[in-house]
Amino acid sequence: MQLRIQTRLFLGFTLLSSILVSSSGYLYFSQTSKDLLNRVEEANIQQLYRYQEALDHIVQDMDRISAQVIYSTDIKNYLIEQNEADPTSFQSFTKRKKYEDLLASFNGPWFIASQINLISLNGFFLTYGKNMSTLPDIKPRIEAVQWIKETLQLEGEKLLVPPRTNEWLENRDLYYSLVRSFNFPSALTPAVVEIQQPYELLTDTMELGQNKASQSNVFVIDDHKKLFYPIMEANQEPLMIPTWSGNVTEIKRENSNEADIWTQLRSEYSGLTVLIQQPKTVVMEPIDRLKKMIWLLGILGECISLFIAYILSAGIASPIRYLQTRLDKLNIDNMNISTPKKLRNTKEIASLYSTFEDMRTRLNDSLNEVLQAQKRENLAHLQAMYAQMNPHFLFNTLTSMASYAEESGFPEHARISQKLSSMLRYATQSVSNSVSLNQEIRYTTDYLELMRFRYEGQFSYSLKIDPSLDNEPVPKFLLQPLVENSFTHGFQQARPPWFIEVSVMINDTSDYWEIRIKDNGSGFSEASFNETQDLIQELNNGQIRQLDNLSAQGLGHIGIINTLTRCRLFWNEQVQFALSNLPRGMEFTISLRRNG
Repeated sequence: MQLRIQTRLFLGFTLLSSILVSSSGYLYFSQTSKDLLNRVEEANIQQLYRYQEALDHIVQDMDRISAQVIYSTDIKNYLIEQNEADPTSFQSFTKRKKYEDLLASFNGPWFIASQINLISLNGFFLTYGKNMSTLPDIKPRIEAVQWIKETLQLEGEKLLVPPRTNEWLENRDLYYSLVRSFNFPSALTPAVVEIQQPYELLTDTMELGQNKASQSNVFVIDDHKKLFYPIMEANQEPLMIPTWSGNVTEIKRENSNEADIWTQLRSEYSGLTVLIQQPKTVVMEPIDRLKKMIWLLGILGECISLFIAYILSAGIASPIRYLQTRLDKLNIDNMNISTPKKLRNTKEIASLYSTFEDMRTRLNDSLNEVLQAQKRENLAHLQAMYAQMNPHFLFNTLTSMASYAEESGFPEHARISQKLSSMLRYATQSVSNSVSLNQEIRYTTDYLELMRFRYEGQFSYSLKIDPSLDNEPVPKFLLQPLVENSFTHGFQQARPPWFIEVSVMINDTSDYWEIRIKDNGSGFSEASFNETQDLIQELNNGQIRQLDNLSAQGLGHIGIINTLTRCRLFWNEQVQFALSNLPRGMEFTISLRRNG
């Protein structure tokens, strides 16, 4: 089934807009959801680091005090003496007071630890802290405490005991503690030191910075999965803390379709792991709102795109139908007089229609131009034939003049005529862009001889050419324009005698051969020197200006710009140029890298 162009355009625009709206909405939702989850994860990790730092600071203070106690020689000796001392004697009471003061010095004036307890398995108990009221019958309590046995098995390593009711004091408050054992010989009664902190300190630490609106829960467990925080009530069911590897995971609740986002961080120093539990529904709530908003915007965007697609398809199809009607009415009789109607808001289609008229006009113009070009080509062939005749006429005339001058006793005039004839023959005999260095030297020498004849007694020159370079290929008209520059510019403001030195030699390293042209004229003016230096810098950097037409310059007036540019085009990156003004005159150098 064939569809109208408007229908095709409408369906195409609608499909395209639907794909763009849905794909952009999906990509935006996916990326935003990912970013939101990453921000929640980063925020939880940062909070866990703050919790970990605070807990490690508390444990470090407790551990420092315990280390001071167990490594104190006075404390060790005092505990050993208790195996034989009478605890009811006045001397024992005095020593007890002394070592309470020693424990006080370890704790500091600010009570870093809430309570410091020295405990021996023979029933000896010494405490110092905020509460000095101990319970009676300490020895049975010591024997009943399991964490003392666990501490003795660690042989001096620290043990963190989870929060529990205080076993020794009358107030029966909740405490957690750090315990270390003394390194006594097996013959002596084992003893431990316990550093206690109130559970309120742990609670204040874990509630610091906690966001109540996030509905998140914080837990602290040790390496044995014992719960450090919070303390569960007696009537509460035991809390099942999940275990997994990594920092973040999603765990589904038992007997429920809901899930939680768990984040954990373990302290290598204390061995405590801090966990944050957040309901996934709370985390995903902003994402759900975003999803609803994207759906509404997508529906609105789709409606707008349908309307725009209809307007666009109608705007394109209507002028096409108009053009179709116009073309159906066209024939060969009214083609020349048919003019397009201006179409509003359809610039491209109107331009397309008018292009056919312009094409007919340009076709007639092109045919006329072809005829004119054929006439010019015929004329050019005729002129080429005349141009081919002129050099032969000049060569024959100059040869006759040279013979006549020599027969008449004017050998110098005959030599100059031969030089001029040789230059004309070199300039016209070949259209090749490349000649040997020897050919170019001979051509330049003929020019210098003519100039020496012209300025008799006022000009001289010298040539220094390495014979091994005679067959090196060079661009045609390389040296003569550079030499001519000395006459047209350098010698205009300088008194004679004038002198030009041309040398073509291999440098000392044998890696390069150099062309040097040196004169004793007035050198370059500041403006000309700067302009030429800019050109040299561009050419050395591989930047080539547009080459002027050589025929427009005329032989002998090619100019230094075109000469250097042709050199760069001929040798590419193998050539480098240098120019310098001397105290009198100038020196120009062309350096060429040798092949092989």
